Amino acid sequence: MNGPFWERFFDEAATEIFAAGGLIVDIGGGLRLDPARGDRANPNHQQKFGRFLSDSRVQYRVTDYTDQYHPDFVEDIHRLSFADSSIDGLFCMAVLEHVYDPKRAAEEVTRVLKPGATGLLYVPFLYRYHATVTKDYLDYFRYSKDGIAYLFRGCSKIEICPVRGLFESLARLTPLHAIGPLLRSIDWATTRMRNVSAIQTSGYFIRIRK
Repeated sequence: MNGPFWERFFDEAATEIFAAGGLIVDIGGGLRLDPARGDRANPNHQQKFGRFLSDSRVQYRVTDYTDQYHPDFVEDIHRLSFADSSIDGLFCMAVLEHVYDPKRAAEEVTRVLKPGATGLLYVPFLYRYHATVTKDYLDYFRYSKDGIAYLFRGCSKIEICPVRGLFESLARLTPLHAIGPLLRSIDWATTRMRNVSAIQTSGYFIRIRK
């Protein structure tokens, strides 16, 4: 697997979830794996994980808060309709910043996973405000490593992986965002900068195990 370490972390965790099979729920459709169940597709994710859509062992389902993009289920993450310990794998990408009660949402994510099952999430930390123009969803929160650990304290295992370092993240907040990757080597060049970049980052991938 190529790319920065956070992309490798994501690819490994996503492959683990799909390879385990069973009912896999993509809350919010953030994988953008199936354009028939979302507003657009991610070609990179389709190339890497699209084969699992035709795998008879995998039941991939998409939820969203609205039926506008034709999800399998219209769901409120604060009150998921799935039974306790009923889901074999779960994705929740860039959703928790848009929910008004993240503690409740994290409890629901944990509740519906089967014991030993894996979930993969993404949350922002240093990131621009991005509510929609029509305000059909708002932008409430940003998450530090401490906040993540608290939200998922009910899990048996939490792995937190920073996405981008300090200078690359700051560049993405400006019109100079295209130079961000050029700053990557500075962010991770020394022990001191690695320690800073691990906590001053664009966001985090989170792998949880119930």
